[in-house]
Amino acid sequence: MAHDGSLASQVEQWIVDALLECRDFSDGTVEAFPGSSRPDGQQLIDEMIAHRSPYVAVLFEGDRPIPLQEGEYAYEPTYGIYVAVHNQRPAVARKGDAATAGTNLLRDVMRATLHNQYPTCAGEGYATDHTEFRGVRVVFQRADAFVMRAELVVRESPTSEG
Repeated sequence: MAHDGSLASQVEQWIVDALLECRDFSDGTVEAFPGSSRPDGQQLIDEMIAHRSPYVAVLFEGDRPIPLQEGEYAYEPTYGIYVAVHNQRPAVARKGDAATAGTNLLRDVMRATLHNQYPTCAGEGYATDHTEFRGVRVVFQRADAFVMRAELVVRESPTSEG
């Protein structure tokens, strides 16, 4: 998918591509979050659950500077990875079954795929360094649908071109 070439957009695409390579995500929809016109949280959740399951939306959520020597900074940007799973059978959205991955398994797969990786993205004097998967939390739960938010931090360090 096309994007503006920014470092954050490159990393979002790297996350999308990495997850699409995983069997448990390949039958769902994984994308950089396109935005929503939904005015409240419940409508946004309903929109996410309406997608093919699992639905994954990746987005840059913010960063914090890390002071280095001589006035330079590294940054620790945070990427939210929202995963919506639905299944009409009770508890399967969370625990899964032999045919369907639940959010519990998807958490394990994301951690194994994204933690301690070294994506090769660069722009505007910074390049990605290593990734740190900082866990997940459930943001919505219902017997037939779960939405969780995973947090991935991708450290950015200055390059010599900066």
